Amino acid sequence: MADAAEETKLVLKPGGVKEYLSNFTQSSDYETFFYQDLILNNRRVETLAKSMEEVKEVRKCDLGINNLVDVSAIRDMQQLVYLNLSKNKVKTFAVFCTDDLFPNLKWLDISNNKITEFPALKLAKLEYLDIGYNKLEKINESWVGHPTLRILKTIDNKFKSIAMLKAMPKLEELYMGNNMVTALSGWETIPAVKKLHLRRNKIEKVDEEILPLE
Repeated sequence: MADAAEETKLVLKPGGVKEYLSNFTQSSDYETFFYQDLILNNRRVETLAKSMEEVKEVRKCDLGINNLVDVSAIRDMQQLVYLNLSKNKVKTFAVFCTDDLFPNLKWLDISNNKITEFPALKLAKLEYLDIGYNKLEKINESWVGHPTLRILKTIDNKFKSIAMLKAMPKLEELYMGNNMVTALSGWETIPAVKKLHLRRNKIEKVDEEILPLE
C-alpha cells in the first residue's frame, strides 16, 4: 500500500504544472492569451517549489486535499481571485498577511489545516473566507477586522465569543457552529449580519437583544 501511495504522489517538476491548466482565454487588452484555472486537487502534492512562477496569470487555483506544509510559493500568483487550500498541513498563512499582495483575491478556503491562530489577513478585496476545522482559539494581535468580508466560516474551532471577530462592517453571514461561544454579545462588531449559525456551542441562556435576522 505504501508503494502505491508513492506512485500516485505528484512531484511538480519544471514545466509539469502546465499539464493541469485549463480555461484558455484572452486578456482584457486583447494583447495576450493565458490559462485562467489551475486544478491540482487531491494529487498528493507535498511541495510547490518554483512551479507557481510558471502560472502567474491564473485566476482560479485549487490546491485542496494535498500534503502541503509551505505555500509561500503562491506569492507569485498575484492575479488570483479564487484559491482553495483546504485539507492540507499548512501551519502558517503569513503570505496573506502582507500589504499589497493578492490585490484581486475574493474567495479563500484555508479550512482543515494546522494553523494555531486566526491570521491578520491583509487581503483588500476578500469577500469569502473559510477557516474552519483548525481548532483555533485565539486571533493574531495584529488583526484589526476586515472591510470587505461578507461570508466567514469558522466551524469547529474553539472561539469563545463573537466579539473576537471584530470590525467587519460588511459581514452578512457568520458560521460558528461547534465552537465554545457562551453568549450572544458582540453584535456591534458585525452590524450587517443576516445569517448566524451557532449550533453546538456553550450558550445556556439568551438575555441579550437579538438582531432581526432572517
